[in-house]
Amino acid sequence: MSLSWLALSIAAVGTAVWVGAIVFQSAIVAPSVFSALQPSDASKFLRRLFPSFFRLGIVCGGIMTLGFAFLSFARGYQLWPFVVSAAMTGMAIVSLAMVPHINAARDAGDAGAAMFERLHRLSVLLTVVILLAGLVVLAHVSRLAAAGL
Repeated sequence: MSLSWLALSIAAVGTAVWVGAIVFQSAIVAPSVFSALQPSDASKFLRRLFPSFFRLGIVCGGIMTLGFAFLSFARGYQLWPFVVSAAMTGMAIVSLAMVPHINAARDAGDAGAAMFERLHRLSVLLTVVILLAGLVVLAHVSRLAAAGL
């Protein structure tokens, strides 16, 4: 196994885990939480879940970025997957940093409702962008793998 193949595999696993986590959280966890728990319990659960969710994204993003950094800088492959993975990681860091502010806005009740909506909408937007970028990266990884790297 070549170092390039190993780097690509590492980047692919990081990307796939992250994309899978986003889909699982959005399609399975969130609807289940809101249908099974009372609003106060759902809020407690989600306050514990989202920091871990974003930390997982940061770890996966770091793995992706390292794999693509090796391919881009040591092996001369295209630079854009490295840039995209670094940007995805940055968006996860921003999302994690927003969590306390989102919680504080929610805790402020009516006074914080507008701020909560803005921050929550931004968090969702960043997650959607990360998901779409991850899907593009996975398609690229598939093309590289099919071509034998």
